[in-house]
Amino acid sequence: MELNQTNVVAAQLEAIAYPEIVARTERGTTVMIETNEKQRDDPAFWQAISAILKPRLWVPVSLRLHQLTDSDWLMPEPS
Repeated sequence: MELNQTNVVAAQLEAIAYPEIVARTERGTTVMIETNEKQRDDPAFWQAISAILKPRLWVPVSLRLHQLTDSDWLMPEPS
C-alpha cells in the first residue's frame, strides 16, 4: 500500500541493527530505518519494536525520512 503523496509505504520489520532497524517494503526493497537520540535511549521503544518484529507486522515507514511515521496511517488533509 504505497501512499504517494507522503512517500509512506508499508514495511515489515526484519531485524534490529542498533541503532537502525532493517525493514522490507511490499515491493521487496530493503529500508534502513534511522532512530533518533530519544528512541535510542528508550527501552520501551526497543521493547515495542521487538514486539512488532516478532509477528512481522506491517508498519508505515517514510521513504523520504527513513523513519517510522508517528501518525500511523493517517493522511494529512489536502490543501
